[in-house]
Formats: sequence, C-alpha cells, structure tokens
Amino acid sequence: MDESLLEDLIESKEFKTVSKYRHILNLLLSKADDNGIARISQPEIATMMGLSQTAVANKFKFLRKYGLIEKVGEKNAYKVLSTNLLSKTPFGTMFAIVRLIEDNPEVFSSFAKQSEILGVSMNEIQVAWGFLSYYTGTKYK
Repeated sequence: MDESLLEDLIESKEFKTVSKYRHILNLLLSKADDNGIARISQPEIATMMGLSQTAVANKFKFLRKYGLIEKVGEKNAYKVLSTNLLSKTPFGTMFAIVRLIEDNPEVFSSFAKQSEILGVSMNEIQVAWGFLSYYTGTKYK
C-alpha cells in the first residue's frame, strides 16, 4: 500500500472510529474474569475513553448488533465474542470497496459489479456505502 495512502487512512475519521471500537473490545478483554466476562459499566468506559455515555452506548449497541459482544446475566456484564471488526462489520466491506475502486475505478457506480468482485451480497455493498456516505458526506465525493 502506498505510504501516503496509509497515512491518510490512519488520519481518517473511519480509522479513528474503528480504533474506538477496538479500544472498547480491548477494555472488555482486559477486565474479563476467568469465564471471559467483563464487569464494567458503560459510564466507566466513557470516562476512561473520554467519550460521552451516549457515544459509548451507541458503540455497545453496534458491537452487539454485529455479534462482537453479548450481554450476559447481570447488569454491566459483557462477553467479547470476537475482536475481528473488519470481518464481522460493514467496516471491512467499506475498506474493501475503497481499495477496489482505487484499483478499478470503472466499478465505482456499479454495486452489482462490486458485489460480484468482492464476493459479498448487494445488501452488504449497500450497507457499506451507507457507512462511506456517513463518513465522507456522500457517495459521489
């Protein structure tokens, strides 16, 4: 990968967002007991990360939605099921689309072609483009 492209990626809003999710997963793993259960409140995590409680609650909702964590038993108890954000969430598809379009600009406007080349469903392409639109402001930037 081109060095300037890598620097741009590291500075990007998308990369920083993925890093925040990774940080939450790592915090949960670091607090886990022998059964893999972390007992820590979302407000505690918010304080540790310098984020609002709402931001952390939304990140937990996202992590649960994509099967990376689960709530277990009692209040403030979570188990990390996976740390692979890129394979379990639209972030991986989003980054794959960016790489694909850099190498094959002709597929930019064809979700069907992107789906075929990447071997993912049209729905996954559409969701990933939704993420891209959110982070960049529009698909056609």
